Amino acid sequence: MSRLQFLWGNSHRMLRTRRFPFKRIIFQTLGFVVTLQAIVVLILQFVSVLRRQQRYQGSFPHLSLEEVNIGKNRVQIYDYGRDLYAHMLQAIDDAHESIYLETYIWKDDVIGQEFKQKLTCKANQGVNVYVIFDSFANLVVPGEFKIFPSNIHVLKYQSFKRPWHIFDPRRYALDHRKMLVVDGSTAFSGGFNLGSLYETTWRDTHLRMNGAAAAHLSQSFIDFWNQHTPKKDHITRHYPRHFDPLINIRGTSAMRLTFPIRDMYIEAIDKAERSIQLSNAYFVPDRVLLDALFCSMSESWHTYFWLSQYAACQNMHD
Repeated sequence: MSRLQFLWGNSHRMLRTRRFPFKRIIFQTLGFVVTLQAIVVLILQFVSVLRRQQRYQGSFPHLSLEEVNIGKNRVQIYDYGRDLYAHMLQAIDDAHESIYLETYIWKDDVIGQEFKQKLTCKANQGVNVYVIFDSFANLVVPGEFKIFPSNIHVLKYQSFKRPWHIFDPRRYALDHRKMLVVDGSTAFSGGFNLGSLYETTWRDTHLRMNGAAAAHLSQSFIDFWNQHTPKKDHITRHYPRHFDPLINIRGTSAMRLTFPIRDMYIEAIDKAERSIQLSNAYFVPDRVLLDALFCSMSESWHTYFWLSQYAACQNMHD
């Protein structure tokens, strides 16, 4: 009997000893993640202050492109934030049923406040307003700005919802999408975030679509919302979609490990016959994309790149 007690006591102590390192590793990992996040916040705050001090107060040459018809849709391209914001705000004013707004960064400045006020006004009029923004990208934005009236549905996207999610590399992808869809018939999508910084001093590209093709972006927003919210908060509204051979909507998904936009770049470059013109605010090509570009250059085609001065660019000759 005493021997059984001795064995039980030793086994119990061994189990406790084995469990302890596991708990310690978990707590140390969580502590590291929290500390790292705090460091990143401090760095972002420092960079934000530095940018405000060194911000260029002016404008740059830009085009005023005309609206064009593509099939049954009207399409317009923007490369100047002020023009884009004016049309986005007008579309919000004209909303009757729904407004879906998704952005990566939403500054608490004049532009950011104007968008928030417009959305609040339409929500008070009975329009269904849904908003998505990335939590990590807006860490330096004051918390009070990120508080919305109860009649505005808000998703503060955060990919890490469980402690073990830190071991899933897919969850380190941020919600970098920027889109506005109004009544399922008017849609904006592109590279512009929301803020005064991007109004006159930031070169990027954005697109507006009026027509049936906007319903595809509407469904893209709904799918993302429903994927990351409880079932009771799901969007049930549906705007009919139709296949359009002239306009195709593509989106990447880190959780599904699908990256069709990258593949479309490579395919388009491979099929080029005369010239390649590429405009991108953040151009960090991988080896496959670089090989496709070098191949096009070796064929004596005309290849042009328009890159942001502050873009994270890889040396093309590495």
